Amino acid sequence: MANRSAPIKSLQHLKKKKNKHNQMYTGKFITKKLPLLFTASALLTLLSFVALSVQEKKVIVCFGDSITHGAQVDGKSWVWYLQQDQQNTPYTYINAGRSGRKTADKKELLPVLEKYSSADMFVFFLGVNDLKNGNDAMVASCIRNMQWMIDQVRAIAPKAKILLLSPSDINTKIMSEINKGKLYNENTRKSLKKLQAAYEQLARKNHCGFLSLLHVVPRLAYADGLHPNAKGQQALYKAIGKKIISYDKGK
Repeated sequence: MANRSAPIKSLQHLKKKKNKHNQMYTGKFITKKLPLLFTASALLTLLSFVALSVQEKKVIVCFGDSITHGAQVDGKSWVWYLQQDQQNTPYTYINAGRSGRKTADKKELLPVLEKYSSADMFVFFLGVNDLKNGNDAMVASCIRNMQWMIDQVRAIAPKAKILLLSPSDINTKIMSEINKGKLYNENTRKSLKKLQAAYEQLARKNHCGFLSLLHVVPRLAYADGLHPNAKGQQALYKAIGKKIISYDKGK
């Protein structure tokens, strides 16, 4: 009897061993491999999302003067503030400002257009430097120069939207002596008001976006009477940022 039961016992032992081996295979092996598969899948999904996010970012080129560049605020202009937010928005902002730029320096737009010919929007913030001791002839010159720039964008980047900003006011009561010597004065202020109306008309004529910044900067939020200080730049950032979003959405 002992000899007959031994093979049966051995066979049962082999089955148990095989089942244990299968459990180890289906348990430990798959348990080890599945996290790797899920990790790889998640990584591919993340990379695809990042690539798509970068591809979908809209490029906004901000072409302006020292207020755009960030004079008197260590470069922290309204564009800088927008750039701090851009990771959470569908936009990438390019600061193409230069201190002292006038609308008369219109040809400086050409290399910017060449570099960013596929940009989604061009924002123009120019005019105050053309209006030193301002008069009507200077305002008219600004309009001609701005029309030229609009025409260049339409020719080189026809799909891009154009947002025209009329410049912020100046404060002659706290104007620095240097800026007084450059003839930023009450005639400049009068001309800025006329430029506001002229830019609005120009924007309507060319089917561009328009925003007046004439009364956006608080009266005391100037570093030298001409350039907004940090508080003034933040006021510009909020107004312009809001307009860019609404204009981009067709409002």
